[in-house]
Amino acid sequence: MRKKFAVLSVLVLFFAKAFAQKDYSQISPRIHRMIVATVKEAQANVYDYNLDGTVNCRDYSCVFKITWDRKFPAEAYRCILVRNTPPNEVGHLFVNILDDNSCYIDVEPQAYSPQHYLMAENWPKGKYSNAAYSYYNETDYWLSEPRGFAMAEHSGRSGNSGASYYSSASSAGDSGENAGSGYFSLGYMGSLSLENSSDSGLLNFQKYGVELAFETPFYEDGFFLIFAADYITDGEGEHKEQALLTGLDVGYCVNSIIQPYVGTFAGVKWTDTFSLENIGFAWKVCAGNRFSFSSFIVRAEVSYCSVLKGTAMVAIGIGL
Repeated sequence: MRKKFAVLSVLVLFFAKAFAQKDYSQISPRIHRMIVATVKEAQANVYDYNLDGTVNCRDYSCVFKITWDRKFPAEAYRCILVRNTPPNEVGHLFVNILDDNSCYIDVEPQAYSPQHYLMAENWPKGKYSNAAYSYYNETDYWLSEPRGFAMAEHSGRSGNSGASYYSSASSAGDSGENAGSGYFSLGYMGSLSLENSSDSGLLNFQKYGVELAFETPFYEDGFFLIFAADYITDGEGEHKEQALLTGLDVGYCVNSIIQPYVGTFAGVKWTDTFSLENIGFAWKVCAGNRFSFSSFIVRAEVSYCSVLKGTAMVAIGIGL
């Protein structure tokens, strides 16, 4: 019983975290697409712009501004560099974009995913968000004087103090986009069989499976892949049957809630003890759907395998 409640507690915590961040779709789609495209290109082409021997926020921000101005020359006025220097902390340089609706967007050019670029999504709550420590009129200086400008200097002045900012912690736009390096996910698989046990079904800890998986980002055409390994056991009866399977799921992203996939798995099974004389062939076919929640995903899946027959699985993943 304790084991059951422990697993349920872990799943509840994962779900709570996954649903914690919301996408308020406040940013205009046009500006969102422009920011995503610029972050992608800037991250692909970043270099030691200020010649200090390292690539950091200053280089990413300057390369972002240069890339933005080249891609959207008529919109260059929308993009400025911002330095935030809280007391007794190392300062940070990032980008500020003026949206079509006259709101300002604080953008992190080093974002873990180009689609999740808001400062609030890339830093702990309150980090570099106090406008009293932000300086907005230094863009030309950063671009023209790559050397010799210390974060601790306050040569600029605060600005935009009365401006309107987005409060959302998540980027807007088509949420069919996801974490840039993919996801790591953990799944629990339960038997759909309701026979021969008073504690049968999805939470029968004698007939269950677990899955570890790496899930790729969405490709340009919307497809994604899931590389997974399953451990399955059927502990009922006189002998305990177990299996190890590996497989591949292929899916397609329509939007944040419609991401169907199908997969096939193959591996080995054994009864009681694992030995070369005691192994046989095992397999699984599955179909499911994935849901995206900012840097988290949830998968719901049904499958049929040679060990447990009909099964259902819930998997939760976090962006890498």
